[in-house]
Parts: sequence; structure tokens; C-alpha cells
Amino acid sequence: MAFELPATKGPVRDLLVEAGHTLGFALQSVGATVVSIFRFRLSISETLNQTVFIGRVSTGPALLLMIPVGVFIAVSVGELAGKIGAGGYSGAVVAFIIVGQAAALVCALMMAGVAGSAICTDLGSRKIREEIDALEVMGINVIVRLVAPRIVAAIIVALVLCSLVTVVGVGACYLYHLYVQHLPAGAFMATFSQYGRTSDFVMALVKAAMFALLSTIVACFKGLHARGGPSGVADAVNEAVVIAFALVFIFNTVLSELYSVMVPAVGAY
Repeated sequence: MAFELPATKGPVRDLLVEAGHTLGFALQSVGATVVSIFRFRLSISETLNQTVFIGRVSTGPALLLMIPVGVFIAVSVGELAGKIGAGGYSGAVVAFIIVGQAAALVCALMMAGVAGSAICTDLGSRKIREEIDALEVMGINVIVRLVAPRIVAAIIVALVLCSLVTVVGVGACYLYHLYVQHLPAGAFMATFSQYGRTSDFVMALVKAAMFALLSTIVACFKGLHARGGPSGVADAVNEAVVIAFALVFIFNTVLSELYSVMVPAVGAY
């Protein structure tokens, strides 16, 4: 069948072989997704079902995680700003940390740890029950039928989730600034609007979409190549989450550096 990896021949060789297969699967999945969208072959019902499913399992944990993150940032910023007499600039720091980094990373954690594990488990279970093999025998393109809708759904959820966690994180910092530090709201909003640019938020959305794409591709690859029964599915889920986390942090560093080069910081010129 198409979704089978070669027999193991050593850890280094297996790593290189799996990396090559993953890259090929990623290119094939992205290409199939784009083609199916423009040719109107994307399964709308499957996409909607996956969007609702991923949103249901990811939204609650993401918002609950962002609230303490926002409060922690507010406390840390408040203490530092108070020591150097710059409490009015907390809005600028919040804009840089939450809008620029934290919101996209929280989405990445949800896509890789929550949605990715669910997707990998679903496809892995179908694989060990030989449902994937049955689809291939019937001539159904598994990538178009199962992978493409999950990629589109994950990207949609990531974009919406990034917007929600940004609002929650900024709101938590604002309330801490206003009711705990008892600082004027105008100072927070003035510095936040000055240093929080639209381009930062757009970059956060781009990062969230990229992280969702990476996490979903890894989860689908591991799920479709699971073997060894239920324990093999569990191993595939663990591997998918770890690999997705590693790729997310690597791509986050690359995208952040590219953004800092293309878009100068406020006040740089």
C-alpha cells in the first residue's frame, strides 16, 4: 500500500528515510489541498466537521492557557516597569510579547498537542483497522479525501483562535494594569496603540496558519503510517506531538527573524 514505510535498517537511516517521506508527504498534501480547493473537489462536509471538531477541542484549553499567560506577563512587566519607573510603557511590552509571540505560540501548542494528537489518533485508528487500505483499493485518493479537509480546517481554526487568544491575553494584561497596579488606562492604551502595529497581528496570523499546517501534516503522516496495533497508534501520537513541537519552534525562530528584517521596529528610523 502507499502508506507504508520501508523496513528498519538502523536509527540514522530510518531517520533520514522518514524525514524524506515526511517532506514528500507534505509537498503532496499541500499540492493536493490547493488543487482540490481550486477545482472545487474539497469535501465541504468533512471540512466543516473537522473545523467544528478541532475548534471544540482547542478553543477551551487555548483560552484557559492564555489567561494565566497574560496575567504572568502583566505581573512580570508590572514589577519590572515599577522598578525602573516606566509603568506607563506596559502596554508597549504587552503588544510586543502577546501580539508578536505568545498568541501564535499558544495556537501552536493547541494545534500540535491537542488537535494534532486527535487527528493522528483518528487516522491511526483507521489505518490499523485497514480502512485506509480499503479506500486505496476502491481508488479513493486518501490525501484529498482525509488530509486536505483537515489541513483547511486546522488553518481556519488557528486563524480564529489566534485572534481570540490575542484579545484574551491583552484583556488580562489591561485589567491587571488597571485594577491591580491602579495605573491610568490611557497610558496603557497609548503605548499599546503606538507599539502594537497591524503588521504584528498579521504576522501572528501567518505564524498561526503555518504552525497549524505543520502540525496537521505531521499528525496526518504519523497517523497514516501507524503500525503495530493500538500501541503503535499511541507511539505515533507521541512522535507526532514531539516532532510538531520541534518544527514549530524552529519555524517560529525563522519567521521572527525574517519579520524583524523586513519590518523595522518602531522608532528604528
